[in-house]
Amino acid sequence: MKTLGSIVLAVSTAALLAACTWKAPMSEVTGDLYSRVNMDMHPTGILTIDGASTYTNPSTVTPGKHVLRVQGLSANWAGAVKEMTLDFEPCKRYYIAAYRTPASVDWEPRVDVILPISGCPKAATAAAK
Repeated sequence: MKTLGSIVLAVSTAALLAACTWKAPMSEVTGDLYSRVNMDMHPTGILTIDGASTYTNPSTVTPGKHVLRVQGLSANWAGAVKEMTLDFEPCKRYYIAAYRTPASVDWEPRVDVILPISGCPKAATAAAK
């Protein structure tokens, strides 16, 4: 009886892990800072992607071109919302930062860092190249 319970547990665990894996190549975008070394970069909030509100961080998007509405999250930037268009590659995570030099009052959204996503299907990335 213990053997049957172990087999059932192993099969259910394998099924659960299979459900959590990537089904297709996706991209992710976040407004978190990757590094806090550059004092001209500030965190952002990704408000919408193609007009749809985002509720998760990082947000998952399909590869291709998307329009992002980005809000700077530093002091006194509450009404500062900007749009940017990005062409997302599959299996990549994009870190969006608000760039502002100390001498300027205006800022612009920039891609700070692009990193590969762990666990993304290898066949999907090879097909996308």
